[in-house]
This record gives sequence, C-alpha cells and structure tokens, in this order.
Amino acid sequence: MTDWSDPTSTTQSVPRFLRVLCYLTIFGSTYFLFSALSGLTNPEEVSKSMEQAMQTWSNFFEPTLQSDAKAEKDFERIMEDISFANSPSSIRDYSFFSLVANAMTLIGAFLMLRLKKNGFRLYVLGSLIGIISPLLVFGSDNFLGFSYAFMGFFIGLLFVTLYALKIKHMR
Repeated sequence: MTDWSDPTSTTQSVPRFLRVLCYLTIFGSTYFLFSALSGLTNPEEVSKSMEQAMQTWSNFFEPTLQSDAKAEKDFERIMEDISFANSPSSIRDYSFFSLVANAMTLIGAFLMLRLKKNGFRLYVLGSLIGIISPLLVFGSDNFLGFSYAFMGFFIGLLFVTLYALKIKHMR
C-alpha cells in the first residue's frame, strides 16, 4: 500500500523509464489539448493559419516543382485535398475529437504514474480515437485525414508498445 502523505513513496516504486514515458505523454497531451481548445474556440483562425501555411509551402516548393511536371501535379492534388478539408466546421469537429483523445491519454498517463493498469487502457483508447477521428472527419481518401491518422498511428503505436513493456509494474 502506498503512503500518500509521502510524495516520494509513489515515485520510488515507478520505474524510471515508465516515469519518463508518462512525463513525455503529459507534456505532449497537454500541448495538443490546448491546440484542440484553440481549434474549438476559433476554428476560423486555425483555418486561416492553415491557408497561410499552404501558401508558404506553395511558394517554397514552386521553383523546384517547375522542372518536374508530375511532381507539380501531385503537389497540386495534395494542396487541393488539404484545401478541401480545411473548413472551419471540419477543424471544429477534428478539434473536438482531438480534445477527447488527448484528455484520455493525459489522464491515462497520470494513472500509469500511479501504476494503475486502467491508465494503460485509457491511453490505448485515446490513441485509437486519435487515429480514427481524422479519417472520419477529413476522409480516408484525403491527404490531411490520412497524414493526421498516420502520425497518430505511428506515435500511438510507439508509445503503446513502450508502455506495454512496463505493464507488468501496474496493478
């Protein structure tokens, strides 16, 4: 049984690697939680920022792409996909799911810091929402939806695997 009056008693029993993973998750989930809140409260501004970023990308890649017609056409298709998905309503919907997913991974990390196995389950569920939601909101055939889902899959799989290595320490 843990002595809750002694703050060092819980951290001593948590393996260092698990503690580092949890703190990385807490940092990342908090950052993405605030990003999601921004998308929920002001999706028009987020959409405008994305449009500006797309214009910057176009200006940056334009000289390089002029020499390769196929690459230029592919780049234009990707930019059209992103532009199509970049609506305030899509941003708001995605931000809602992102808020839920990151809140779940944040709570899961705190629970795993307390060596609770339910934290791992909550983290996995939050990761799955982070993978599925962009495909639902933006579409699986859209570059933006696919890239967000792929990023969520890669990071989620990495962290779920690393957490699974330490699940034997959880109750």
